Amino acid sequence: MDARAERIALFLAVRNVPYATDGAHDAETLMISGCGDCLAKSAYLIEGFRALGYQARKVRWLYHLPNRPAEVRMLPSREDVHSAAEALIDGRWTLVDATHDPPLAAAGLAVAVWDGITDTVPAYEPRGPLWRPGDGPAPVPNADLDETVDADGGGRCQKAFNRWLREVRAGAATNAPWHGAG
Repeated sequence: MDARAERIALFLAVRNVPYATDGAHDAETLMISGCGDCLAKSAYLIEGFRALGYQARKVRWLYHLPNRPAEVRMLPSREDVHSAAEALIDGRWTLVDATHDPPLAAAGLAVAVWDGITDTVPAYEPRGPLWRPGDGPAPVPNADLDETVDADGGGRCQKAFNRWLREVRAGAATNAPWHGAG
């Protein structure tokens, strides 16, 4: 397998693992648990790129949570922090975001494809500058700055979000339209 095909195979292996914020949060448990969040998926990509001989690093940015599920409206802020990977390919830092697995396209979430060379589409549109190690303090969402945030509300939202992701996959698997995607 040539180097480009190896990179693409790594990307597909990570992208195709189901995305869930109640799954793995680190590279070590991602493939064992069978699902993971952007932290786990980007960390696994970074380790994989390094194993293939590439320099790789984490890149993070602020973004707004999708409007779905309805519980998102209960949060004091829709702002959150996303993590993805960058790899140094042919002398250029390349964004590789394998966050959303293919069935999530049915809900309108960005599911990246990758040619092994150019940047992927980010899973979530950046709301401000990208942050890389050494850039200073990491990005912090507005809600984390507010001491009055209801932690239980955030937990309810996370449970609802993961339930929504499972429903989207179930609808995508049967080719039936998902009732909440609109």
